[in-house]
Amino acid sequence: MKEYIPDYYKDFQCIADKCKDSCCIGWEIMIDSKSYRKYQNVKGEFRDRLMKGIDHESNPTFHLDDRDRCVFLNQKNLCDIYIELGEDALCEICTQHPRFHNEYGNIRQTGLGMACEEATRLMFETKEFGLCQIQGTNTESTDDFDESVLEIQLWILDLLKKKENPVEQRIEQIFDVVQGIQDHLNQTDEIPNTWKNDPIKKNHILSQMREETYIKNWISIYQELDFMEPKIQKMFCKMEPMPCMLKEQGIDESYMEHLMSYFIYRYFMKSCEDNNLIDKVKFAILSCLIIEQMNEYCKRNHILKTPQEIARIYSKEIEYSQENMEIIFEELLFG
Repeated sequence: MKEYIPDYYKDFQCIADKCKDSCCIGWEIMIDSKSYRKYQNVKGEFRDRLMKGIDHESNPTFHLDDRDRCVFLNQKNLCDIYIELGEDALCEICTQHPRFHNEYGNIRQTGLGMACEEATRLMFETKEFGLCQIQGTNTESTDDFDESVLEIQLWILDLLKKKENPVEQRIEQIFDVVQGIQDHLNQTDEIPNTWKNDPIKKNHILSQMREETYIKNWISIYQELDFMEPKIQKMFCKMEPMPCMLKEQGIDESYMEHLMSYFIYRYFMKSCEDNNLIDKVKFAILSCLIIEQMNEYCKRNHILKTPQEIARIYSKEIEYSQENMEIIFEELLFG
């Protein structure tokens, strides 16, 4: 098996009570069946509290208190299940978050979601978004299409690191190449073997996507999404399209490079499911541009949020809502 992880993945460790935005607050925490059976067999004084703290419906979850905190998150922002029963007693979602896994045949990609502040810190503090390949023992065959999508993804991630050209020029090149591949794929149901050398049409995608009408339309779409934090929805409701670029905000180019790399790494291989490569690139670019708008809004309204915090907020509100992601990708497909 070809398994990939970001270079910084091995350095991740939950910072628990030091986290400013705990994943044990505001989230519906599902309990997997294995953990649920384990909880039912717990003995001793903690059992009664454990059973009362679970919603025992068909899909068990932990109850939240009136402040939307998991009832097992104590006042020191530490988990009482961990304290009373040990790390092995944590349910799957608590053990795995913020990790994600994408697997296609003989290809497995593991990473850290940007909704976690420690994962985000690690990502942005690395010089560049590098990958480590781990050779596993799984011999399951991989579809040729999946291998071709992987080749394109790795080419994109490599190009994003080539700082000889401005990051926006690199993004334009990525879009143009993938659009050419997509056009060929739509016509023939195949990815051309010659895609690296095929002539490309310049689409000037960033100029198009930064047009006021385009941004205004997307802001109106984001206004209607489902937000965990009402104040973020209010931000979008007050937001007006602003002709801004990150470099004009004094933000280093590597910020957009890391954002693009993250979104490409997390979502591009999902093209294996729907043969739609270009929308994964569009989503990455759109996310960067909306985060640009959020940064500019905070700057103009004297809201003290760092660029890292804004990226994390975007990830938490957008990526971690299946409904929000479906709405955005449907708009990208048909808009």
